[in-house]
Amino acid sequence: MIQPKFIYFNCPPSPYYLESGIAHYKIGDAHPNRSGLQLFDMIIVKSGCLYIGEENEQWEIKEGEAITLLPDCYHYSVKPVNHETSFYWIHFQTVGSWQQTEQVTIKYPAETHQTCFNPMPYTIKIEKHTRLAYPKQAYQLLEQMNNTQHLLEPKAYRQKQQAFEALLYMLDVRQHQQQASQLVKLAEQVELYIRNHFKEAISNKRLADVFNYHYNYITRAMKSVYHCSPQQYMMKLRLDEAKILLLHSFDSIESIALTIGFENTPYFSNCFRKYVGMSPAQFRKTYNIQ
Repeated sequence: MIQPKFIYFNCPPSPYYLESGIAHYKIGDAHPNRSGLQLFDMIIVKSGCLYIGEENEQWEIKEGEAITLLPDCYHYSVKPVNHETSFYWIHFQTVGSWQQTEQVTIKYPAETHQTCFNPMPYTIKIEKHTRLAYPKQAYQLLEQMNNTQHLLEPKAYRQKQQAFEALLYMLDVRQHQQQASQLVKLAEQVELYIRNHFKEAISNKRLADVFNYHYNYITRAMKSVYHCSPQQYMMKLRLDEAKILLLHSFDSIESIALTIGFENTPYFSNCFRKYVGMSPAQFRKTYNIQ
């Protein structure tokens, strides 16, 4: 029996979407063998059964199940399908740290005095081979990734990335654990509020007024679940959005700074450099493939 494995993605920065699609196999078809793909390959079976191997391990991926194959590993077909099989596939990558382990939890070192650009990361934990808790919702998100022909860039890419992140959070093991503590509930509410309003000026007082808790308690809740303060999380969302706009629009850096909530362009550039490791202009020049 294969020992369950978990893949941990530290955020920020979030894993990013590359491409996706749906494949339909007839009886006798087999998944291609690949080596050195250099990206993550997530496969979600909608009907039938797929027989996949990675290095010295093998799986049967049945209807409503998913598997995430690792970069630089040898992936291969164990045997052809014996029923008509349909499956979604997503190629994605991350510039953040990640690891695969059989550990159920990972202990982080004690927090030190850190800036908002280097907090203890929020960790997405997904099981390598898993059964979907909400398959219909997952399929809807996958269809959103695949059906953006009617949208122009950067809106099309933003829809794909948002749907992909929603799928990752749906697969996050923590989402299926019974965590009913007040801190967890508050942290999730604050996270959703920041995600919906991160382009606005969200002060400590505003959060305290909205949730009717002292800001220190709100910060404690966020750190207990997401390992960063509300302001640190807002900064992460803003700068992730900046990366999308830099790569998929022709807006000026000044315009992008204003769009994501920065009133001061030099401050935005300094924050971006500390978060990403290069200036906005360097990032656009290095990674823009348009």
